[in-house]
Amino acid sequence: MIEQTALVVSVESGQAWVIPQQGGAEASGCAACAGKSSCSSSSPFAFLHREPQKMRVLNPVYARPGDSVVVGVQGQALVIYSLLAYLLPLVGLILAAIIGQAAFAWLGVGAEPGSILGGVAGLLGGLRLANFVVSCSFRSSVSQPVILRLARQPAYTQILPLA
Repeated sequence: MIEQTALVVSVESGQAWVIPQQGGAEASGCAACAGKSSCSSSSPFAFLHREPQKMRVLNPVYARPGDSVVVGVQGQALVIYSLLAYLLPLVGLILAAIIGQAAFAWLGVGAEPGSILGGVAGLLGGLRLANFVVSCSFRSSVSQPVILRLARQPAYTQILPLA
Protein backbone atom coordinates (compact mmCIF):
# COMPACT_ATOMS: atom_id res chain seq x y z
CA MET A 1 0.00 0.00 0.00
CA ILE A 2 1.40 3.37 -1.06
CA GLU A 3 0.57 6.12 1.45
CA GLN A 4 0.45 9.91 1.12
CA THR A 5 -0.63 12.63 3.53
CA ALA A 6 -3.47 14.81 2.27
CA LEU A 7 -5.82 17.55 3.41
CA VAL A 8 -9.59 17.02 3.15
CA VAL A 9 -11.29 19.96 1.42
CA SER A 10 -14.85 18.61 1.09
CA VAL A 11 -16.89 15.47 1.68
CA GLU A 12 -19.89 13.91 -0.04
CA SER A 13 -21.69 10.58 0.43
CA GLY A 14 -18.87 8.32 1.58
CA GLN A 15 -16.20 10.05 -0.48
CA ALA A 16 -13.91 12.99 0.13
CA TRP A 17 -12.03 15.45 -2.03
CA VAL A 18 -8.45 15.80 -0.86
CA ILE A 19 -5.39 17.82 -1.83
CA PRO A 20 -2.15 15.82 -1.50
CA GLN A 21 0.42 17.48 0.74
CA GLN A 22 3.67 18.16 -1.00
CA GLY A 23 6.71 16.16 0.08
CA GLY A 24 10.23 16.22 -1.21
CA ALA A 25 11.67 19.68 -1.85
CA GLU A 26 9.20 21.61 0.30
CA ALA A 27 9.58 19.17 3.17
CA SER A 28 13.38 19.35 3.10
CA GLY A 29 13.50 23.15 3.23
CA CYS A 30 14.52 23.92 -0.35
CA ALA A 31 11.37 25.94 -1.04
CA ALA A 32 12.33 28.49 1.61
CA CYS A 33 16.00 28.69 0.68
CA ALA A 34 17.26 32.23 0.01
CA GLY A 35 19.58 31.01 -2.76
CA LYS A 36 16.85 29.21 -4.70
CA SER A 37 17.37 31.29 -7.85
CA SER A 38 20.98 30.15 -8.18
CA CYS A 39 20.46 26.63 -6.86
CA SER A 40 21.05 23.82 -9.32
CA SER A 41 18.42 21.64 -7.67
CA SER A 42 15.55 24.12 -8.11
CA SER A 43 13.25 23.51 -11.06
CA PRO A 44 13.55 25.84 -14.06
CA PHE A 45 9.84 25.15 -14.69
CA ALA A 46 8.66 26.27 -11.26
CA PHE A 47 6.56 29.01 -12.89
CA LEU A 48 4.37 26.29 -14.46
CA HIS A 49 3.27 24.85 -11.11
CA ARG A 50 -0.33 25.67 -10.45
CA GLU A 51 -2.56 24.88 -7.53
CA PRO A 52 -2.41 21.26 -6.36
CA GLN A 53 -4.94 18.94 -7.97
CA LYS A 54 -7.85 17.67 -5.92
CA MET A 55 -8.60 13.97 -6.02
CA ARG A 56 -11.62 11.97 -4.93
CA VAL A 57 -11.02 9.17 -2.43
CA LEU A 58 -13.15 6.77 -0.41
CA ASN A 59 -13.85 8.04 3.11
CA PRO A 60 -14.50 5.08 5.49
CA VAL A 61 -13.15 7.03 8.52
CA TYR A 62 -15.66 9.87 8.07
CA ALA A 63 -13.01 12.57 7.81
CA ARG A 64 -14.27 16.16 7.76
CA PRO A 65 -13.05 19.18 5.79
CA GLY A 66 -9.83 20.49 7.29
CA ASP A 67 -8.66 17.10 8.58
CA SER A 68 -5.16 15.94 7.70
CA VAL A 69 -5.43 12.30 6.59
CA VAL A 70 -3.31 9.47 5.24
CA VAL A 71 -4.51 8.27 1.83
CA GLY A 72 -3.49 4.88 0.50
CA VAL A 73 -3.62 3.18 -2.87
CA GLN A 74 -2.72 -0.41 -3.69
CA GLY A 75 0.81 -0.69 -5.07
CA GLN A 76 -0.38 -2.99 -7.86
CA ALA A 77 -2.99 -0.44 -8.96
CA LEU A 78 -0.33 2.27 -9.06
CA VAL A 79 1.87 0.15 -11.33
CA ILE A 80 -1.06 -0.62 -13.64
CA TYR A 81 -2.05 3.06 -13.86
CA SER A 82 1.56 4.01 -14.60
CA LEU A 83 1.76 1.46 -17.39
CA LEU A 84 -1.53 2.71 -18.83
CA ALA A 85 -0.42 6.34 -18.67
CA TYR A 86 2.96 5.78 -20.31
CA LEU A 87 2.88 2.57 -22.30
CA LEU A 88 -0.54 2.73 -23.96
CA PRO A 89 0.00 6.15 -25.64
CA LEU A 90 3.49 5.09 -26.75
CA VAL A 91 2.23 1.86 -28.30
CA GLY A 92 -0.61 3.80 -29.96
CA LEU A 93 1.88 6.30 -31.39
CA ILE A 94 4.16 3.63 -32.85
CA LEU A 95 1.39 1.44 -34.31
CA ALA A 96 -0.54 4.34 -35.82
CA ALA A 97 2.67 5.81 -37.27
CA ILE A 98 3.43 2.49 -39.01
CA ILE A 99 -0.15 2.21 -40.28
CA GLY A 100 -0.16 5.87 -41.43
CA GLN A 101 3.13 5.43 -43.26
CA ALA A 102 1.88 2.30 -45.04
CA ALA A 103 -1.47 3.91 -45.91
CA PHE A 104 0.08 7.06 -47.37
CA ALA A 105 2.66 5.00 -49.30
CA TRP A 106 -0.15 2.85 -50.70
CA LEU A 107 -2.03 5.98 -51.80
CA GLY A 108 1.07 7.25 -53.55
CA VAL A 109 1.53 10.22 -51.26
CA GLY A 110 4.74 10.76 -49.28
CA ALA A 111 5.08 8.23 -46.50
CA GLU A 112 6.57 10.69 -44.01
CA PRO A 113 3.46 12.91 -43.59
CA GLY A 114 1.39 9.77 -43.09
CA SER A 115 3.77 8.60 -40.40
CA ILE A 116 3.61 11.96 -38.63
CA LEU A 117 -0.18 12.27 -38.80
CA GLY A 118 -0.68 8.65 -37.81
CA GLY A 119 1.72 9.02 -34.88
CA VAL A 120 -0.06 12.10 -33.54
CA ALA A 121 -3.46 10.42 -33.96
CA GLY A 122 -2.18 7.26 -32.24
CA LEU A 123 -0.72 9.24 -29.35
CA LEU A 124 -3.97 11.13 -28.78
CA GLY A 125 -6.00 7.95 -29.18
CA GLY A 126 -3.78 6.13 -26.69
CA LEU A 127 -4.20 8.94 -24.16
CA ARG A 128 -7.97 8.88 -24.57
CA LEU A 129 -8.06 5.09 -24.26
CA ALA A 130 -5.91 5.17 -21.12
CA ASN A 131 -8.21 7.82 -19.62
CA PHE A 132 -11.27 5.71 -20.43
CA VAL A 133 -9.80 2.52 -18.96
CA VAL A 134 -8.76 4.29 -15.74
CA SER A 135 -12.15 5.98 -15.34
CA CYS A 136 -13.87 2.61 -15.80
CA SER A 137 -11.60 0.98 -13.22
CA PHE A 138 -12.43 3.68 -10.67
CA ARG A 139 -15.97 2.34 -10.56
CA SER A 140 -14.55 -0.59 -8.59
CA SER A 141 -13.71 0.23 -4.97
CA VAL A 142 -10.72 -2.15 -5.05
CA SER A 143 -8.53 0.15 -7.13
CA GLN A 144 -9.67 3.48 -5.69
CA PRO A 145 -7.57 5.50 -3.27
CA VAL A 146 -8.92 5.34 0.28
CA ILE A 147 -8.45 7.34 3.46
CA LEU A 148 -6.67 4.95 5.83
CA ARG A 149 -6.62 7.08 8.98
CA LEU A 150 -6.38 10.59 10.31
CA ALA A 151 -2.77 11.78 10.14
CA ARG A 152 -2.55 12.34 13.89
CA GLN A 153 -3.58 8.74 14.66
CA PRO A 154 -0.78 6.18 15.12
CA ALA A 155 -0.58 3.37 12.60
CA TYR A 156 -0.76 0.14 14.61
CA THR A 157 0.44 -2.81 12.63
CA GLN A 158 0.22 -5.39 15.38
CA ILE A 159 -1.57 -5.59 18.71
CA LEU A 160 0.57 -7.19 21.38
CA PRO A 161 -0.92 -9.10 24.34
CA LEU A 162 -0.50 -7.48 27.74
CA ALA A 163 0.69 -10.56 29.59
